[in-house]
Amino acid sequence: MFHVKHFDVIVIGGGHAGCEAALSAARMGSSTLLVSMNPDKIAEMSCNPSVGGVGKGQLVKEIDALGGEMGKNADFTGIQFKRLNTRKGSAVQSSRCQADKKQYALRMQKIIKTTKNLEVFHGEVKGLLVEGSAILGIVVQDALGVKEEVRAKAVVITAGTFMRAIMHTGFDRSEGGRFGEAPSLGLSDSLKELGFTLLRLKTGTPARLIAESIDFSKMEEQRGDDPPSKFSFWESAIALPQVPCFLSFTSENTHNVIRNNLHRSPLYSGEIKGIGPRYCPSIEDKVVKFPDKPRHQLFFEPEALDSNWIYPNGISTSLPADVQELFIKAIPGCAEVKIARYGYAVEYDCIDPRQLKASLESKSITGLFLAGQVNGTSGYEEAAAQGMLAGINAALRSQTRKPFILSRTEAYLGVMIDDLTTLGVNEPYRMFTSRAEYRLSLREDNADLRLSSYAGDLGLLSEDQKVILKERMSSIEQTKVFLKKTFVKPTSLVSELFKSKGLNPISQAQSLDALVKRPELSLSEVLEISEIQPPVSLNQATAETIEVEVKYEGYVAMQQQEIERLRKLQGMMIPSELKYGSVSGLSIEIKEKLEKFKPTTLADAAKISGVTPAAMSALLFHIRQKSAATEITC
Repeated sequence: MFHVKHFDVIVIGGGHAGCEAALSAARMGSSTLLVSMNPDKIAEMSCNPSVGGVGKGQLVKEIDALGGEMGKNADFTGIQFKRLNTRKGSAVQSSRCQADKKQYALRMQKIIKTTKNLEVFHGEVKGLLVEGSAILGIVVQDALGVKEEVRAKAVVITAGTFMRAIMHTGFDRSEGGRFGEAPSLGLSDSLKELGFTLLRLKTGTPARLIAESIDFSKMEEQRGDDPPSKFSFWESAIALPQVPCFLSFTSENTHNVIRNNLHRSPLYSGEIKGIGPRYCPSIEDKVVKFPDKPRHQLFFEPEALDSNWIYPNGISTSLPADVQELFIKAIPGCAEVKIARYGYAVEYDCIDPRQLKASLESKSITGLFLAGQVNGTSGYEEAAAQGMLAGINAALRSQTRKPFILSRTEAYLGVMIDDLTTLGVNEPYRMFTSRAEYRLSLREDNADLRLSSYAGDLGLLSEDQKVILKERMSSIEQTKVFLKKTFVKPTSLVSELFKSKGLNPISQAQSLDALVKRPELSLSEVLEISEIQPPVSLNQATAETIEVEVKYEGYVAMQQQEIERLRKLQGMMIPSELKYGSVSGLSIEIKEKLEKFKPTTLADAAKISGVTPAAMSALLFHIRQKSAATEITC
């Protein structure tokens, strides 16, 4: 079966988490085996073929900054690109693209096939090999049913929605984690035997529609940005033709059909036990939970350039096929619709992620890592980001190097991992910009400035990429110095610009930096009225970063002070013997929460919901007082 029976790292599952885990481990020089139940489905986009979104786009940028593949793959295979929230502040602006489903998977499969140190095996993992509290490898079964043991220094589980997975369409049930694909039946039992607490979650997908049967004239055409902005900071290009999507809405008839058939929904009959995503609910959930809304927004999005399948974004469902047919035909433009495949829900096992370290390594089994939906998350982007971190740390484990951990002050990836491993999940976790306290510092545009130096140290950046990073950092610093040192006088050109913006003219010379700080003026407009131009030429991405950093300089500085304060708190340990009942100034509720979660540092305590700044001050005072008393006694 194998040329060798020992690898540094084994990755179980070829979804978005598995791809990034396997690629990062192999690129760091660790011999890596990727086990997939169907190699032709590696990087398959099971639901909507899109990448990015609010909060999710930041994760894709961070994956790219760390040397991952998702951003580049999206650029090469995207068929519509959009920046979201462009009318809002830079902290919440995010990128999204609709990808060609077929091309996305094919390109990623090619990258995996041609990556040095990486081998793909077609088979199913039937069990984990563990000795004491350390992982030794896996038991795999090939397509012919032959079982074999494969050893490894580290194992990464990225099983997606396949563990003991059941698909529901009405009361019709079938085993499988994705249409036409079998579930993984051995991993859940192995994890349970090892003492892992398992949870049961649910996700879903809508019907797929035939494009020729839809009357798009009754919908609003939605085109992408022109020119489009790519995800990757590195060597990529937007290579495919760009196409429109279409906006429509559910109707009152749609809602009536759903209400009249709720008794046939496995979600409302109790057939489905798993908890679904609150932020991406099924259409029946929307109709029940928002009865005052007469309609819900839908986007009709193409799945691929050479496919006539349309993805109706917003009507995920587990209702029976005949009900789906009725409520979809009640949507404007869909009266004559033909359905290519009906929607369904999937129930699956995942673990309680509080059983993991911040490196995504198991707290109880050395060398065992878990990433993706198996940790209770939703979405390709959340999965890929976890996969990247788990793959990096699995490689570091195999090389006996220290783990790589990102804090929530450094990256959205750090926010997500911290949320998962400290708070756990009670529904599929989705990333939002609102989850990041320091989102003004953790913007899309500066992901490479925040994280790519780590990638260089880990061996995940090429020499060319290091040069690109160095030149970009230099351009930003030189231009910011130039803006502070260069002044413009109140010339007629300056007065005309100010008048056009409704601003009072300046009466004395002002620095370019001061002018850019004005919300009405852009960097490009300020440079146009300057008699002196920057010492370096600026591309669009670098100009955007400079403008944001100059405009929000004061806010960013305050946030950096807060981040520094948190770092100091992170280093202050809470004595393990501390009794919170003895701390003056804490409410009974906060004392109970601290006793329950048992934070190890003040920073961990600060992240617990309901622990106020006043409570933190009281806790800090108590610890310092006890520490001083101990020193005097000694």
